[in-house]
Parts: sequence; structure tokens; C-alpha cells
Amino acid sequence: MNAGLGSFFGGRKWDADGNVSLITLTRGYQWYMTGIGVYYPDGKETQRIGIVPNVEVKPTIEGIKLGKDEVLEKAIEVINKR
Repeated sequence: MNAGLGSFFGGRKWDADGNVSLITLTRGYQWYMTGIGVYYPDGKETQRIGIVPNVEVKPTIEGIKLGKDEVLEKAIEVINKR
């Protein structure tokens, strides 16, 4: 999913998103939480789903050993087909 501004190549990103808020509790305890939602253009949330690439490409061990950037190579391949 995207806003029509380009394509995202690579693997699914599972990181947390949004801001991080610090809440100080009694006795010096601190609690961190995200407080802002991040959504796809169609309104679906990304939390617990991740950022899903338009074209999924994962680097391989062999490619890393050879010094190749397989994600970039796939993006160039797709661009050249257009």
C-alpha cells in the first residue's frame, strides 16, 4: 500500500511506529508508550502489521558474500521494465 508516490522494495518492517511518550510514575518508575497511530492511506493501521513492501525482496547470504545489493538490483530491474 502506498500513496501513489513510489514503490517500497525490501522486506516487511515490524518495528513499532509513532512517537514515544515517557510517563513518570511514583517511586521513580518510568513507563514508555507510543501515543500516536500511524496509518496507511486507506486508513488501516500499521501497528502490529508492519510496513508491507510493494515488492518483497530479501537479501540472501550468497548475495551478501558477493557484495551484491539484491534489493537495489530488483528495484532497478522493475524500473527498467517500465
